[in-house]
Amino acid sequence: MKLEQVEYLLPEMARLIATLIGLPRTLSLIEAWGGTTFPVSKNKRRDGQIRYDALAEVVGVEAADILTRHFGGEVLAIPRCAAAMREVRDRMIRAEFDAMTREHAALFAANQLARKYQMTERNVWLVLKKADQLADSTQPALF
Repeated sequence: MKLEQVEYLLPEMARLIATLIGLPRTLSLIEAWGGTTFPVSKNKRRDGQIRYDALAEVVGVEAADILTRHFGGEVLAIPRCAAAMREVRDRMIRAEFDAMTREHAALFAANQLARKYQMTERNVWLVLKKADQLADSTQPALF
């Protein structure tokens, strides 16, 4: 399961960053600093070079250069992308449950998934009851 499949759930800022540096590097940035702010330096002073180096360590030099050109001097709010990450996790749980229940009982599969994803069995069952969250492009605006 990949984040690309639920890109429509990403906040606007995450989509902008992904457009600039690609989704894999954006995911690295979210994993490292999601939910925080990061002052993107212009890479001219010593403090700015330290921040640039920290950014380059997470996303790579090329992506850090792109982000510096685009956001230099601004404070970048890096989104957590909780809805998209949760949807990816839930789809993985449903797929693994389907695979496991070919050989094992459903109770066993739910127990194993609860341990793997560090959640209660009850929450595993709740995830299994939900359908994949799809992009809603079918219903036009009513007003």
